[in-house]
Amino acid sequence: MSTVVVAKEPDLTFLVTSRKRNQVNDCPLPIILKEEGAFDWDANSFLTKYGGGAQTYNIRPLAKTVEKKAYSLNIFCNFLEESSIELFEINDSTLYKYVELLKGRDIFDDTVIKHGRTALEYIQHLGKKHPKWKLATSKADAGREFSVHYEIKKYKNGAVDKEYLHHDSLNGLIHINSEAEYIQDHELILWLDAINCTTYHPKPNQLLISRWEALTSLLEITGSRISEVHLINRTMIKEASSSLLESGKIPVIRNIPINKGKYKGKFRNVQTTHEDIQVILLYIYLIEDMFPDMDHDAIFVDSDIGTQIKPSYLKNYAKKVINGSKYSDALRHLSNHSFRHRFITLNIAKALNKLSASGSFSSILNVASNACRKITMHASNSTLSNYVHLASELNNKSNGMETDLNKVSTQIRIRVRKMMTIATLLHSKEISEAEALDSLLSTLDEFRKFDSI
Repeated sequence: MSTVVVAKEPDLTFLVTSRKRNQVNDCPLPIILKEEGAFDWDANSFLTKYGGGAQTYNIRPLAKTVEKKAYSLNIFCNFLEESSIELFEINDSTLYKYVELLKGRDIFDDTVIKHGRTALEYIQHLGKKHPKWKLATSKADAGREFSVHYEIKKYKNGAVDKEYLHHDSLNGLIHINSEAEYIQDHELILWLDAINCTTYHPKPNQLLISRWEALTSLLEITGSRISEVHLINRTMIKEASSSLLESGKIPVIRNIPINKGKYKGKFRNVQTTHEDIQVILLYIYLIEDMFPDMDHDAIFVDSDIGTQIKPSYLKNYAKKVINGSKYSDALRHLSNHSFRHRFITLNIAKALNKLSASGSFSSILNVASNACRKITMHASNSTLSNYVHLASELNNKSNGMETDLNKVSTQIRIRVRKMMTIATLLHSKEISEAEALDSLLSTLDEFRKFDSI
């Protein structure tokens, strides 16, 4: 099995790395080794070329992007090794088998496409490096002279034309649009219920259910990336919960780290609700009672031994639960990051409502974006334009009871909506009276947790 070895802080000062000198020490260098530890010359020559060539590094793309590409390429290298396929033997059939393997990993279509394109880029590189192999071509009239037939497609990125490689094995996969995907309340209800009906946890216990609710709540109320949620600790939540005993005081989760973008390395504070804090606290009290000897401050722990969950596990956990549930089709377009889109959209919608009620503004959308950026630490208003559009649509649809529900916490709102859905299903005779009563009583029991602390 080939592996990726990463030099965390290599001495690359002899290369032109960056004008920012602090990035010289934040410049991981990945190397792919074959099954027995031998240097993979072909794979690493591809990484060198992808990283900018032999004389530049960490300019465009950045070193951490090269590291991600190395891990993606290593999946393909492992597939070739385990299938006993030599590089010069790669053909169209190889790619079809590889894509089928990726689909079996229960990952989103977007990720399958990403790994598939990495394999294509590597094959294209091998074809240029070893022309006698006649490995790959993009010419439609090449016939059977070459082993792999791919297309070079173009798309617009602003005013710039960009290219990407495509192979027929990737047909039918859905590429999720990079624009904001707003997760709606009815989808959040399904997301929360997925833990109760997933093959990933055939018999979920109370810890697994509580952990799932706590993870969902933190994604929902902080708008953080999953890597940032992993760094939120129990002490931060307990300090935020100190306001539970003070009437009228709003709980604030402080010092949430920012791991990406212009404000990387800084921290932000987020206001939340007593109900959300209670859901997370219940999980924290549960794991502290089960594992009293924990030597860390992490929130998310292994359900058997109480050790801190690794970032990579937490990153992929939600999609494994969702893909194994009966809601996989309904929620396949959503991911951890969809909660960040939801957080931003809701905050802009609230800002728009507040500003509209206080009077007219010459640039109300700009003011709303500024208000939201203070919470999300977005670099500019232009990156929020899609969210402003979604927020405007959300406010236009909200009226009457919908507007009143939007004023309460998500924990309360989605349970009220769940009860309304149960009533609708009962009236339409899609469920029996017994099923409706059981669901209503179960939902009412969920309300009791907010009085248990």
